[in-house]
Amino acid sequence: MKKLLLVLATFSLFSCTAQTPVKADIEKALLSTWDKPATSSGPKQSATIHSIKIGTGAKANVQDKIDGIPDKATVTIAQIDFTVREYYNDKTLVTHRVMTAKVYKDQFGEWALKSNGMKVIENTSEPAK
Repeated sequence: MKKLLLVLATFSLFSCTAQTPVKADIEKALLSTWDKPATSSGPKQSATIHSIKIGTGAKANVQDKIDGIPDKATVTIAQIDFTVREYYNDKTLVTHRVMTAKVYKDQFGEWALKSNGMKVIENTSEPAK
């Protein structure tokens, strides 16, 4: 009986940690949203991540479900400090942001994030490249 409890406790530990994103997971999710090629309706964008702080996780609540986060997902709060560059013909717009995001696994088992608040730290421009 003790061995069975030990196995179950070990399994539950691994299943909990599997639902906690690491910095690389959050970076990939952020870049999938903010790194974009140029299109007919917008310029090329690239993001540079300065830091990521990972907070605590909890099961999705009612508001998370309304926001489209899957019912049984574990939602982890993260603070992401990053800069986005938008490349135009005559200049490059540079926006430094700090985002608080909810990070979770979507319906396809991929890490995704939803902004829970964003602060623009600085807007500048650079000569076109």
